[in-house]
Amino acid sequence: MKKIGDKIKNIPIIRKLNTYRWMPLVWWSILVVILPYVSSLLHVPIVWREGLLFMIIDSIIVMIIDSIIAYHVGNLILKLKLKRWWLLLLPIVFCLAMLPKFALYNLMFGLIYLIIEAFGLMNKNIYR
Repeated sequence: MKKIGDKIKNIPIIRKLNTYRWMPLVWWSILVVILPYVSSLLHVPIVWREGLLFMIIDSIIVMIIDSIIAYHVGNLILKLKLKRWWLLLLPIVFCLAMLPKFALYNLMFGLIYLIIEAFGLMNKNIYR
């Protein structure tokens, strides 16, 4: 797996893109967009996927991973001293990815990710 990651990092355009300090935000946003579609690649019959995998296992796992990513993105914005409008990138990209295939109630998660990013932005001052 590490060899594949090294090969991807050595692609000239990826190496050039990674020179920008805001690129981790873009990579994390892309990951959040891809996660729901990866679950669809399992080719499990729709009844089982909706009933068991998507609603119970997949939704919880994807929500936890996406929440961790959102918190990390908020921390990155703080550490890299980027403008606050970068907080909107992840929720907007996530909502745009949900529109073509998933139910509209999934757009609510965009708001949840924005809130979790704000927690990441607060860093250790959440309880103050």
